[in-house]
This record gives sequence, structure tokens and C-alpha cells, in this order.
Amino acid sequence: MIIAAILLALIAGVFADINSDMAARRRCWSAGNDQPARWWDEGARVDRGRYWYECQNGELQPRGCFNDDKERMFIYGTFVKNGYESQCIIGADNYLQFKFSACVPEGVGRKEPGQTWEDQDKMYWFECQNDDPYLKIAIVGCMTHDKTKRLKIGESYEDGDYLYECQTKYNGSVQMCSVGCVHKGAHYKIGESWPDGDYIYYCKINHGRCQKICVGCQFRQKRLYDGDRYQKDDTVFQCEVRPDKFGHKPVGCVVRDDKGDTIERVVGCKWFSETPESKVEMTCVMEGEKTAVKTLGCIWVHKGYDTLFLYPGTYTQWTQSVDGPALAVACKETSNGRFRVETFPPDQVSTRAAGLKLDQPRGG
Repeated sequence: MIIAAILLALIAGVFADINSDMAARRRCWSAGNDQPARWWDEGARVDRGRYWYECQNGELQPRGCFNDDKERMFIYGTFVKNGYESQCIIGADNYLQFKFSACVPEGVGRKEPGQTWEDQDKMYWFECQNDDPYLKIAIVGCMTHDKTKRLKIGESYEDGDYLYECQTKYNGSVQMCSVGCVHKGAHYKIGESWPDGDYIYYCKINHGRCQKICVGCQFRQKRLYDGDRYQKDDTVFQCEVRPDKFGHKPVGCVVRDDKGDTIERVVGCKWFSETPESKVEMTCVMEGEKTAVKTLGCIWVHKGYDTLFLYPGTYTQWTQSVDGPALAVACKETSNGRFRVETFPPDQVSTRAAGLKLDQPRGG
């Protein structure tokens, strides 16, 4: 019995030494937990910087990371800060590290690299892009004004009479800019002008936006600007350009004299066509979209004095003295539409005053 007890004690001591030796071999030597290097027992948790480990079989096994708020997280855990999601991983070198795993723009949600989205006002669109070893939220374009189509930076589109382009400004910001005008399908840059029908148009910039305006008129392939005049069908037209209207405005009559020379008379102007024996008073009037020369009346000049006034298309009889011969005086239309004074004996009234209206004589 004594021998058996001794043998059991010896065996127990051997196993105790073996267990103690095995436990010593499973310990880990490392600094950690804000302490200098020392031995850590099997299963001990060791924090080193932003990472933490567990002592297993004499080696520190990576178990996780600490986020920016110093909260403990396991491998593959994530946290979000400043619009980006970071993930605790084991890298290709078998060391713990952080990897940017997603973009998390405010109010939009989690976006993985390559995914795109639009801002809440649908003015721009963005992409979560790789920027090794980081990620970045990049603005890659603009939205059209109707919020239905995406444009990349540098692309343009038509909206009514204007051309817009998504541009990067000098300060790096991205903006939809008005860059030109559209007229009947053709594009015109700022500063360009072009004819269309009876008018000249110009593409200008006004408070950052393009504006298509009329700057002149076109007549027989000639460009006219505000105040320029031209003659057409015996009417003088003036190119009129105002902020609120534009047009070819009739402003005068083309009057030809007996020699065939022409002179321009403005609307409302009155003048006389004179001979030694007569004066014909005329004026320039508007008739619809044109002007016309209208005769106001005829004046018969006798012995150098304006003696009788007659309306166009009338005649009268005049006696020079009580015992002198009578005389018929008429304001007659000629073959060219003008009027002239004619005098003739009263016995020729039936032939030479045919179609005219008898009028009372008036002083000239």
C-alpha cells in the first residue's frame, strides 16, 4: 500500500510538471494593454493600438479592431464616420487593418464602390469611387432641368431655345451652365449672330444665362440695324429694334418728281407740287402695312396769288370780274394717280369735268 501511494504521488508530480510546461508553452510574449512586453496566459485578450488579439497556443490571434470612438469590434465589423464606412479586416499580409468599404452620403444610404445616386433636389448625381486605399464621393454630372436625365461633366443638352452644358467651374464646383442658343435646330455660341427671314438674331449672355434677341433686320441679303432704312414698293421702311419688340416699320413715302428723282417724305409730312399756275398739296399717310401719297387738294394760282382751293376730284366755276368771262377750274386725277389743276371754258364742263363733283369755290 505504501509503495502504491508513493507511485501515485510520483505519477501526479510528473503530470503536474507536464501540464505546467504545456501551459508555459501556450503563453504569449507581447506588449499590450498599455503595458511593456510580458507573458500573457492562454486566452488572455491583448489590445495593441487600434487592434486587439487573443493569446492562443503561444501566438496572438487577431480578433478585431477599435473604431474611432474606441469601441471594440470584431473582424468584418464596420463603423461610419464622415460619410464613409470602414471595415475591420485581415489584409493579404495577415495583419489587421481598416478598409473603406462603402460611401454613406447623408440622407441617401449606403453605396458600394461603383454605385451612383442623385442628391435630394435632383440637381447633381454622384458616384462612390475607389481612390486607393480610400473611397471618395465624386460628383460626376448634372441633372437636366426637368430632373429626368443625367449628364456627365462636359455633356450638353437642348432645353427650348437654349443649350446647357454640365461644367466644372474654376473653383472646382460643378454647375449646369447656359452656353448657347438653339434656333430651328442649329446651335449658336455666345456672341454669334445669324439671319432668319426678315430678321437678325444674336446669342448673348445675360446674368449668367443665354438669351436670344433680335438685333437687326434683313432685306435682300443686306443686314440692317436699328434706325437703318430701305425702300420697297414706294414705302420707306425703318428697322426698329426695341427691348420689347422689333419689326420693319413703315415710316415714309417715296416721292418721285417730274424728272424721276426720288425723295423720302416721312408719315404726316405735307408738301406742295408747284407750277406757275398751280399748287397740289400732298401728304404721306399710312395704309395698312404700307404708306401712300395722298392729295389733300389743289390750289389755282392766278396772277401770282393763291386764288382757289379745290378738293381732289372736284371742279368749280369762277368769274374773274363782274363783266369778265367765267372759267371752270378742276382738280383732276392723272393717269399716274396724282392730281393736277386744269382750267377750261364753262361750255366744256360736260366733257372735261365728267365724273367730277361740283364744289363751291374756296379761297386759296
